[in-house]
Amino acid sequence: MCNLTNEELWLVVRLYFFAVTPIFLVSYLLFRKKINYNTIVVLALTFFICAFGFEIWLTYGLMDGLPVSLRRSEALNCAVPQDLNWILNSLGDVLIVWIGLFIVRLIFSKSFDPYKNWNWSVFFVFFTWFIAQNIYVEVFFYHHQLGNSGDLSWAPLMPLGSYFNPTLFEIIERPVTFQSQSAWIIMTPIIYFIIIYLNKKSTINEAL
Repeated sequence: MCNLTNEELWLVVRLYFFAVTPIFLVSYLLFRKKINYNTIVVLALTFFICAFGFEIWLTYGLMDGLPVSLRRSEALNCAVPQDLNWILNSLGDVLIVWIGLFIVRLIFSKSFDPYKNWNWSVFFVFFTWFIAQNIYVEVFFYHHQLGNSGDLSWAPLMPLGSYFNPTLFEIIERPVTFQSQSAWIIMTPIIYFIIIYLNKKSTINEAL
């Protein structure tokens, strides 16, 4: 219907899958009573932090940037309307953080509580996962619509915007830029601090 190319169709399928997965998982786990309050709060806060921290800004090009509708094909604009774009991306960010919680718990749960106090090993795992997935997104997912030469808007979690945006390196001749990575560089300590705070304030002795 939208005359998507095969590559665009694959992108759209993945985008909607990543977006709806946390909704279905949270709904299922709530029904089964297998998800705790702290996890729900972390995921909800992640959605709003990502949405207002960078996704809305990038979608609409709010400050010195182009809206996403001008950075991609009409077929993609048809399949993923601009007003839905930031919601889908923010939900995808929720899934990324949720996977990060699982990875950290999987690695450290048998040795110590990774969410009790700040631990640099835990931080490094979060940081590695968040940056690795974002490099994948920039190189293989949104490489044709991320923009260049100042096309991306400034955002609160991208404080240097496109004004200072060096190419860090390239993968298959596709650039990995500082601006695109900066949001998750800042997100890592924010998410970790939130988890620790909630864990300490929790009235029940239940891990995330």
